[in-house]
Amino acid sequence: MSRHQYDCRVRFSDVDVYGHVNNVKYFEYYQEARLGFLSSLGSGEGNFALVVARVEVDYKRPIVFRTEPYTVDTWVVRVGNSSFTFGSEFRDGAEVLSRAETVLVTFDTERQKARPLRQVERERLLAET
Repeated sequence: MSRHQYDCRVRFSDVDVYGHVNNVKYFEYYQEARLGFLSSLGSGEGNFALVVARVEVDYKRPIVFRTEPYTVDTWVVRVGNSSFTFGSEFRDGAEVLSRAETVLVTFDTERQKARPLRQVERERLLAET
């Protein structure tokens, strides 16, 4: 399984009065990591038009502000007909601070509905499993 690594920097404005990253900010961090992963798949034919169908986040340990970046790993869990699932971990070294699973659906912007993955999209995703 191939994992994409993203260096995530916590902004001071992301921290709540308890000194922890606000729970809503986790979704932004995971989104930034997903976009980095998708960008790494290349451009040209088969660019993904996507919508998020589901995001599930487990909070293991608080994330706190610091100057060094944390690491967010993202990988392909499953590839379906018109959707695929990414797994992600927000880590401080070997310690997992949070886990997420995100289901993304390929989307036809003209028809405003889901569409099947194109062969090139499927191949790019399966190459990462």
